[in-house]
Amino acid sequence: MSVYKTTNSNYTISVGPLVGSNYTGTMTVNGNLNVNGNVTSVSDIAVNDAFIVVAANNTGTVTEMGLVAQKDLTNWAGLRFDSASNAWQISSSVDFNGAPIAAYSNISSGGTSTVAGTDTQIQFNEGGNFGANGNLTFDYSTNKLTLDGHLALGNIGSTPPPVANSVVVYNKAVGAGGTGIYAVSSSVDDELVSKSKAIVFSIIF
Repeated sequence: MSVYKTTNSNYTISVGPLVGSNYTGTMTVNGNLNVNGNVTSVSDIAVNDAFIVVAANNTGTVTEMGLVAQKDLTNWAGLRFDSASNAWQISSSVDFNGAPIAAYSNISSGGTSTVAGTDTQIQFNEGGNFGANGNLTFDYSTNKLTLDGHLALGNIGSTPPPVANSVVVYNKAVGAGGTGIYAVSSSVDDELVSKSKAIVFSIIF
């Protein structure tokens, strides 16, 4: 037989003992608990289930569902699943109900769907998406890097430190060699000489 308790004001259940200002007892509900209301507040929650269901009983009319984290008194961040994009998305700034203030962006799954190009092609950021090109490859079986194009060395202004068992090629101010391209190792730090400078040097010396 159903039992109904009705009150016209706030109704509080306190489970003792009272320690300081906190009640430390435990209330156990043997059976299902349904809470019908607009706001449910829980100070600390521990859930044994491996998955938490949001938008329960959704028939497809709800197309965005997820979690909102309150960053401070007036700011929230959001994690949602967007049915239209069929992807999980995040936003650093949302309204309290999850509506975006800063646009949501897809979370990369790390799966094969995020891989651009074919095997050995090096991936790069292409307008916010993964890009790749056959002109830039790395063969991991032979440790061979291939660039079918040009390499631009920016002027770094100073000599970088040498790297053990390596030669570092870099660009700084043009010197006597006429190129501004330098090589540094544990035994040498010198400028590569251009053809015209090499001819001049051969005539002089």
